[in-house]
Amino acid sequence: MSITYDERDLHKLLSTFLKNVGVYSKTIFHEQSNGKDSNQIWTHPDMVGIKFLNLQTRASQNFLKSINRIDTFKLSSYELKKEISSDSELKKAYFQAVSNSSWANYGYLVAFEFNDSLTDEIERLNQSFGIGVIKLHANPYQSKIIFTAKYRDLDFKTIDKLCKINKDFEKFIEQTEKLMTASEKYVSGAEKELNDFCDGYFATDSEIEQYCKDRQIPIEQD
Repeated sequence: MSITYDERDLHKLLSTFLKNVGVYSKTIFHEQSNGKDSNQIWTHPDMVGIKFLNLQTRASQNFLKSINRIDTFKLSSYELKKEISSDSELKKAYFQAVSNSSWANYGYLVAFEFNDSLTDEIERLNQSFGIGVIKLHANPYQSKIIFTAKYRDLDFKTIDKLCKINKDFEKFIEQTEKLMTASEKYVSGAEKELNDFCDGYFATDSEIEQYCKDRQIPIEQD
C-alpha cells in the first residue's frame, strides 16, 4: 500500500496504546540533541516508556523500594516505522532498534504495516536478539505485541550518555526519579508532572477517527 502520512503522525497512536497498558511514553527527537553526529539516529530511540509495578498499598511499595528500587519500574525503548515491506527494510529497522535500545530493560520495533512474508524472519530475529515487535493499528486499542521483548538489565552508562546529549531524555529520567522517590504526600503531584511531560494520547474514539482522517492514516487495515 502507498503510505503518504508522516511517520511522526503515528507517535500519538503508539502513546495511546502504551498508556492503555500502563506505560508513560515520551518522543525523543534526535534533531534536538547536542553535537553534529550523523549517526545519532542509531543512538536515540524514537520513544521511551516507563511502567511502574502496580502494588496496591503504599507500605508494600516502600518495602520494595528499600530492597531494590530498580524492581519498581521497567524502562522500554521504541523504534517506530510506517511500513516494513522487504527483508532489507526489516534488517535495517530491526538493528536500528537493537542499537537504540541497548540501555533499556525492553526494546521494541513498532510498525504500522508489516509484509506478512516477513513473519518467520521477524520471529528468528526476536529469538536471536530479543527485540520485541508491535503491530500498530489505526485504532490504538487494537494494536498488538506480536513478539515480546526479552528483559535486560539497564545500561547506566548509555543512559548517562543520552541524558548528556538530549534534554528531553534527561528530563524524562528526572521525572521518573522524582516520582519513584516522592513521599506519599507528593506522589499524586509527581505523577501528574510526569503525565503532563509525556506525550499526549487520545481520550475518545472520535478523536482517533478525526486524527486519522485529517492525516490520511488508513483506518481500515487487512
